[in-house]
Amino acid sequence: MSVAGFAQDATTADSAQASAPKAEAFDVDQYDADDIKISDSNPDMVDGWLYKPDAIPLSQYRRKSQDPDSLIALSNATEIMGDGKSERSYYAAIYSGSTNGVYFQVAAKICDMMRRSYKRHRVHCVPLRSQGVGSNIQLMKEGRVQLAIVQSNNNWEAQAGVNPISGARSVMSLHDEMGLLIVRQDSEIESIADLRGKRINIGPEGSASRELWLELLGQYGITLDDMETVYSVAQDYNRLGICEDYIDAFGLWIGHPASIIEDSLACDAKVIGMGGPLTQKLVLANHYFFDQVLPARTYDRQEQAINSYGFKASLMAYEVADPYVVYWVTRIIHENIEQLKTEFPTFRSVMADDMYEKGNFLPFHKGAACYWETDLHACDWQQFYNEPDSVSNAANTPYTYMQ
Repeated sequence: MSVAGFAQDATTADSAQASAPKAEAFDVDQYDADDIKISDSNPDMVDGWLYKPDAIPLSQYRRKSQDPDSLIALSNATEIMGDGKSERSYYAAIYSGSTNGVYFQVAAKICDMMRRSYKRHRVHCVPLRSQGVGSNIQLMKEGRVQLAIVQSNNNWEAQAGVNPISGARSVMSLHDEMGLLIVRQDSEIESIADLRGKRINIGPEGSASRELWLELLGQYGITLDDMETVYSVAQDYNRLGICEDYIDAFGLWIGHPASIIEDSLACDAKVIGMGGPLTQKLVLANHYFFDQVLPARTYDRQEQAINSYGFKASLMAYEVADPYVVYWVTRIIHENIEQLKTEFPTFRSVMADDMYEKGNFLPFHKGAACYWETDLHACDWQQFYNEPDSVSNAANTPYTYMQ
């Protein structure tokens, strides 16, 4: 394939993908057998918010308002267990990314941990695929999201009103989304400053990677005119560009280790950090960027730790998502973070304190605020959740699952 063919094929594939019909919304109604009586003119409005989350049974979220009577009725939803006893059950769905991407794998691992601890909370959890961060944000605006993974810059921009996300609330920060350069061994590139006169791919117009590239290059006083060749093709073509010697370098802001980087390194390439004094100025000027370190031997032939910068992956919840569910998702992740690190390497960049302290610019969701104990009244919503089998207890006895 020629260089022109590399760019043309990538552009053609991107156009075909953009013109493909969008998938229909997941129809949860067909799986819900509960007899729900709705008197509102718009049954998808919950507490003033448009809310019909994908893959969540109607009985968990369709109610008129969060008053004591409706919440008690909601919390009394039951399922029949194998021993014939009935217990309440709940549902959590986490929108993530493509099935071969880091976000989906992170969501799947979280749900696996929820499955293993199910008897503690009775929350069923499922990871949902999407087209990525932009798609997750749009789905949340449409009221179709209960929980979703985005980036700390999205969290900050929503809080600052730059790119508002109606109903979005913080839950916690997850792994580092660190920026790395992947360069050919023969490119003589050792830092961002060495990119002048090189061949790079910065991604399609309007893509997040392109915006990050332009911001970083501008910090170093480098323009696109300073490059030998600049490609604007999808990130899926980066490995081909490196392996076929069409490009000298590409950059990714992603969770590590990542298969796309591992595959590219097989073609006589190496990883370079994006750190440096000028990058540090960029970090200091933007609250959603953080100094980050890639541990040694994360990738083949990477014997030393690498300094760079990047985002935090940010777990967000919709305002009216069940606080009980959000509380337990928050708790299970935080309590089991060390175990998650041993099972999935992306979690190795997660520090337990950072999950609360960094990257959460939006107010916390009620369920997360309760776990993080943000104030004395953060757990007031508990009073509406009764003991699951409280025959001997009064109807309004609080459900003491907080132990």
